[in-house]
This record gives sequence, structure tokens and C-alpha cells, in this order.
Amino acid sequence: MASETQAHHGDQSHSEHGHFGPEMWVIPEASVLVAEVNEKQRMTPGIWRVIFIAGGVLTVLGIVGFVLKALSDGFSDHQAWGFYIAAFAFVFTLTASAPLAACAFRFTKSHWRRPLSRIAEIFSLVSLVNILLFIPALIVLPDIGVMHESGEQLVRRSIWFQELTNPSGWLMAGMIGLSLCSVAILWVAAMPDMAQSRHHVSGFRATLYGKLAGCWYGTKRQWQVQKGGLAILGALYFMMVVFVQFLIVSDFAMAMIPGWKDSILPPFYTVISFQGGLATILLVAYVMRRWGGYRELIGQAPFWAASKVLLGLTLLHTYHLFAFFITYWYGRLEVEQAILNYLMFDSYLGIFWAQLFFTFFIPFPILVSNHARREGWGAPLAAVFIIIGLMLWHIRIFAAAFAAAPAVEGGLYYLPSDAFSFPALLLPPPEATFPGIADIFMILGGVGIVMLVFRIGMMMLPPLSLWEMKEGSMYQRVDTLIRGRYLVLGKPE
Repeated sequence: MASETQAHHGDQSHSEHGHFGPEMWVIPEASVLVAEVNEKQRMTPGIWRVIFIAGGVLTVLGIVGFVLKALSDGFSDHQAWGFYIAAFAFVFTLTASAPLAACAFRFTKSHWRRPLSRIAEIFSLVSLVNILLFIPALIVLPDIGVMHESGEQLVRRSIWFQELTNPSGWLMAGMIGLSLCSVAILWVAAMPDMAQSRHHVSGFRATLYGKLAGCWYGTKRQWQVQKGGLAILGALYFMMVVFVQFLIVSDFAMAMIPGWKDSILPPFYTVISFQGGLATILLVAYVMRRWGGYRELIGQAPFWAASKVLLGLTLLHTYHLFAFFITYWYGRLEVEQAILNYLMFDSYLGIFWAQLFFTFFIPFPILVSNHARREGWGAPLAAVFIIIGLMLWHIRIFAAAFAAAPAVEGGLYYLPSDAFSFPALLLPPPEATFPGIADIFMILGGVGIVMLVFRIGMMMLPPLSLWEMKEGSMYQRVDTLIRGRYLVLGKPE
């Protein structure tokens, strides 16, 4: 019996469930959940083969594009690598905040998040790839200071105070720390599931589960340690992800456009990372439910509830965009007008409006429609548009920033005595840059490597959080009140 809700109520009409259809709440049968999920994992529907092959092909294209770019332009000219930086930042934006969703909704004790938790945590594996993708970005990042022929020190604007060199050590330390924390969250959260599943698997997975969860016996003490560990790791991860996002957007976007000083951009980048991470989780969950064979284990409730959060993040995204615009618009400084013309009204006007449509005008009416949210397809559909819009946002911000100024005096660099002079380079605004074939390959490769690594993670680990879903089945049931059927929730604490 895969689902009490479907087994007992699947043949009843929509009206008999009040506002909700029979697939809104799916409550698994705890006694067979582990065996059922492992069986579904072995079945491998066609959609997973398509994702694996497509991810592999796109990853190969990305590697080819990277090699072509390195051979043709080298690493000395940072302007040639703007689209690679945009692709890396896009991957980082979507995947870095995904594990945080599992921690946040677990902290708020949201029952609906249980089928989504493991999906969010598996994105921690992509953070290991982010470290590799970050290395070329650090190589092409210009030094903070260079020596002029006259012997004077030329500098460029940045957030760093120490010696005037490339701050790659600090940036890489932040990225590695963030990745290790996210992998620790995945390990601690998946340990009970691996311990339960090791008797249902064989070969490499059995060995892996034995190594990673051999010490788990499910004692009360272990559950208490796990609960406390996830809380501490989640709090630490929240602090680290916001800090690393601040470093990325400050060093690879704001500092690369002469005269760009903006206190709104770092929190704006954090907001869109939260938005993109949740959108990616919902899209993956919908694929699992619709085509991946997990319809009997994932109901419509996670999409219905999470769509409200996604709506709030979409509105918050638009608010920060307006705040960025209105601050510079009313500031009216020459450099502020030049930056607005470059990023919004002149050079990247088309991309700006396309991004605005994909991140607000299209998803907003979908997310405010209660019918679309309740039926389960509204939030994933909005997520598709949001992800496309965020890709355009990264091209408009990161690729544009790297293309704005050459690493020469009068470009990125200036004498300290000229620190408050207007960068005449922005008048008129530079022309927009367009991707070449190598750039397109690298962007596609960024998408492909996420698909490939996530699919490998689903093959290696239990794709659903078994212990959380079994716990949820103890706290939830669908019961009758007069003529309607409603979800009854128990509160353990």
C-alpha cells in the first residue's frame, strides 16, 4: 500500500475532499516505504536516462567550450571570460541556496517539506563541482593593484584592504568552507536512510552505505545528536552562504565596473539565490512526481505550500530591483546615470526587459492563481520561467561587468589620487557583448553539469528523506468532518 490517501480516497470525487483533490496529501505507509523507494530507485524510468545523457552531453560541450576559449584568448584578458563567470555564478546561485531550504523548512517544522528535503540536500554534491568551476574564475580575476611603469601603484576598487593582490585565497577558503558544510548537512540528514537501506541494496551502494552509516543504530541519543547537528549546521550554513554570495557578487560584478558602489546588490543577489534555489527544487520535484515514478509518494501539497514562499521571493526580487533602480535614479550622479544606462536602459535594454518578464510578469500571475498552485503544476511552471530569467540576470550583471573595462590605467585601474574622479570610460556606455560559440557551450555546460551531478547523487543516495516521511506519516492523517475530508496534523513538540 503506497499511500493511505490514494488507497482509501483515490476513487472519491473532487468535491468530497473540500477544496482539494485526492492527490493533495499523500501519506506513505511507513512499514513498506524503505523497500518501495529502493525499488523505484532501481526501476530507472526513461526520464532519468534522458537527464543523465543530456547532462553528460552538455557537460562535454562545456568542457569543449572552455578549452576553445582558453586556447583562443588565454587567461590574461578578463574581458574574454565574462560569460564563463556568468555561467559559474548562475550554477552557484541555483545550487548554493538549495540545501538551505531543507534546513529552513525543517526548522519551521513544515510537514509539507518532507518530500522536498532530500532533493534540496542532494544539491550539496554540486557544491563540490562549484569549487572546480571557481578556479578559472579566480585565475582571470584581475589583481587589486598593479605597478605602473613610473613606479607608482595603480589600484582598482574592491572590498579588500590588505595587500594589493588577487584575493583568491580568501575567496577559495569561503567556497571550500561552504561546500564542506553543505556536504556535512547531506551526510547527517541521509545517515538514517542509508542505514535503513543498506539491506535493500547491493554492490557499490551497499559498501557506500556501510561506510557512511555503519555506526547508525537509531538510538534515542543518536536521534538527539542528529537533530542538534542539523540545527547547528543549518545555522552555520545560512551565515556562510550569505557571506560567500556577498564575496562573489562584490568581487566578480560590482568591483569590475568602475564607479559602481551599491549596498543593495549583495542582498539582492542573496534574494535571487533563495528564489532560484527554491524554483530548482520545485522543478526537480515535479519531474520526479510526473515522470520519475514517485507520484504515489509526492502529493500536491509541497507545491501548493512552497508556491506561496516562491511568490514572496518573487515579489522580494522585484522590490530589490526597484530599490536598486530608484536609488540611482534619484541620486542622479553622473556615474550612477552611466551605470543605469549600461545595465538597464541602453546597452543591455533588451536583456533587462526579457529578464523582468521571465522573473516577474510571467510567473507572478501563475503564482497568485490559487487553482494553478493547488493543482501542483503552477509552481513548477513558474519555476521554469524564473530560472530562465535568472540566467539572463547573470548575463546582464556578470558578463556585462567583465566586459565593461580593460585592466589598464583609465579602465579598471587608477592612481589613488584619482579615487574620487568620474570614470569617463562609462561615457558613452560600452556596447553590449554577445556570446560566441565557446561561450554558449560553457553556459550549456553549466546547466549540464548540474543535471549530471544531481542525477549521480540520486543514483547513489536515497532520493527521498525516508526518516522524515515515516515521521510525517505518524503525525498526519486524512479524516472526515461532515462531508469533507481534511488533513489532521499532530504536533510532536
